[in-house]
Amino acid sequence: MQDPVTATPAVLVKQYNITQHKELEAQLFLRQGDLQRQKEDLEQVSVTMQEEKLRLQQEAEKLAQQLQAVLNDKFVRRNTFDAETPIDKTLGYLETIISGSTPPLQQALELHTILSQSDTNLRQPVGLEEQLLMGRMGSDVGQSMLQMLQGNPTKPQIRRPTIETDELPAPWSSYAHATAEAAALTAFEVPTFLDALVSPSLIPDVERLLHTADSSWQFDVFAFAEATPGHTLSVLFFYLVKQSGVLDGMYLDEGKLCNFLQKMDCGYDPLTPYHNSTHVASVVQMTHMLLCHGGIIKSKAMDRPLMWGTYWAALVHDYEHGGLNNDFLVKTAHPLAITYSDQSPLEHHHVAAATRVFLEPDCMYFTPQSWSPEEVGMARNCAITQILGTDMKKHFDILSRFQAAFKRPAVHSAHQQTPHQSLEWDKVKPEDKTLVHQLVIKCADIGHLAADHNTHKRWSYKLEEEFFRQGDRERALGLPISPLMNRDQAGGMTRSQVLSALPGAPASTKAQHPCHASFLKSLLYMLIQIDRHALVLRHHNTC
Repeated sequence: MQDPVTATPAVLVKQYNITQHKELEAQLFLRQGDLQRQKEDLEQVSVTMQEEKLRLQQEAEKLAQQLQAVLNDKFVRRNTFDAETPIDKTLGYLETIISGSTPPLQQALELHTILSQSDTNLRQPVGLEEQLLMGRMGSDVGQSMLQMLQGNPTKPQIRRPTIETDELPAPWSSYAHATAEAAALTAFEVPTFLDALVSPSLIPDVERLLHTADSSWQFDVFAFAEATPGHTLSVLFFYLVKQSGVLDGMYLDEGKLCNFLQKMDCGYDPLTPYHNSTHVASVVQMTHMLLCHGGIIKSKAMDRPLMWGTYWAALVHDYEHGGLNNDFLVKTAHPLAITYSDQSPLEHHHVAAATRVFLEPDCMYFTPQSWSPEEVGMARNCAITQILGTDMKKHFDILSRFQAAFKRPAVHSAHQQTPHQSLEWDKVKPEDKTLVHQLVIKCADIGHLAADHNTHKRWSYKLEEEFFRQGDRERALGLPISPLMNRDQAGGMTRSQVLSALPGAPASTKAQHPCHASFLKSLLYMLIQIDRHALVLRHHNTC
């Protein structure tokens, strides 16, 4: 073969067909396109499979949660009392969603079951009856608490007493009018008041105890009662309101105020084991601590009329208590139950009877220079709502509303208050302020839960004896004996396992007690005690 350029002989190394080459390139390109499409299809199938896998996993988890929910509902026995109401549970569920989290399916199933029931009480703990009657606290305790919170669920027929009505303890009979110790006092200062009521040899001890009462969360009210027999409540109340400053500028007739206090003191029967003037003195003292050292005054949560109304509510909240609870009065068609249509008869009577004493000419301590009618009305309305709020049948309604009003969600906007911000009391709704006012007295009423263990135990035994006396009365009338009130059975309050679970305050109250915290923190500290223990302690009257 000859080279066409040089015309010299040449050797053929390779023959190149450009047309064929182009055809091969085109085929290769098409093949690559097919492979790319196949790859994309496979990737899409893989994504679909992953999604299906995830869906199946989620479905499996839901089925597992449903199974666990069924197992828990059928077989798991709770050892703790669940005080959350349906509203509390619903708000918690919504807050979880608002925060961006996914609530467990079990929680949604529980809410659906609870809210779909026609008899659900939105402001009562879920399954209250089952928790109380089947819990570890024992049937007697559970029945006692259920009776206190709901009354008689079976609505038994009212049975008239089989003995004369005047043989019954009569909480409406006024001890104040039957004693000569209610004589008018002309003293206007605490030292003179003490001189008139207390033996001179005891005045130094009384003054020392009064100083302690003004600043101690663990005041020894029993020692004070022993030093001021017959005048415990009047002396303590007069001293504490003077110390608080609530009387400054009120221009009260302090002589008539002392008359009123003496009659209040005499209106508590000393033969009643628990609901006597010593108990009320302890409530007055704890109220003073919450107001003056719990942050309420500092937070400006109450003005002077409301503070006076709160002190007054603590003073009269058990006035003329006869040692019998509301349930007994209703069952026996007691005149108080008839008068108040079975609605908180004791609480209504405490307010009404004390008000009648106040309206007596020698006890009407307000003067024309004291307050305006509007301010007096504010103080009275505050005291009424506080005292009526001590009926334990209203406990969960008040507590649930309080928690809902002051509980902040997990997420916060520029207009929402974080837990670390101080409460702007002026922006709190009036109805929510009322809840706080009610809880001050509710907390103070069981303030001995913050006392040392021996003092708290002493109160518990006194309450138990009052229980037994009502049980004795029920037996005499042929009525079923209420739970925890049968002295012939080893089922009294102090003999049950409940008392061992009733702790006092922390060992170091200076370090752990919220006396320097905001008033809401103080209330919440006491509310923990209410939720855990007060149901049994408050069985016998509701404050």
